Amino acid sequence: MSPLRKVYLEELTRIQERIQELFDQSLLSSRYADPEGGQPGTWPPAIDLLETEDAFLLFAELPGVRRDDIDLTISDRRLELSGRRHLPGKGHNFLRMERSYGPFRRVFDLGAVVDADGCTAGFDHGILKVHLPKRAVVVSSPGG
Repeated sequence: MSPLRKVYLEELTRIQERIQELFDQSLLSSRYADPEGGQPGTWPPAIDLLETEDAFLLFAELPGVRRDDIDLTISDRRLELSGRRHLPGKGHNFLRMERSYGPFRRVFDLGAVVDADGCTAGFDHGILKVHLPKRAVVVSSPGG
């Protein structure tokens, strides 16, 4: 392969990678925007949200995120998970960057009111596990 052709192929590869980055950024910013018009997250952590008869269970993949950089807000039927993953140190010359860094934010509307005081969370090996018990429904008796 001629040196000139090699230069052109390398440049085309860089252009293709940059177009892919722009496409990914555009897709993520529209897909994970805050429904209330606030600051969207720049990357979406993978989430599993399960419902049992008496609780909701959230599992979030947050590798490389420090426990202190995670915020969990619970109010009635709404759960908000936000935080930040920091770049690994300064002064690095990345040859390729495929993992996402910066803030993240996910908001979930739950189908039942959650007992915020009874919620528990654990963070182990980059997996956040949250147990959100449903608030007991008080049924009043007729005439009482």
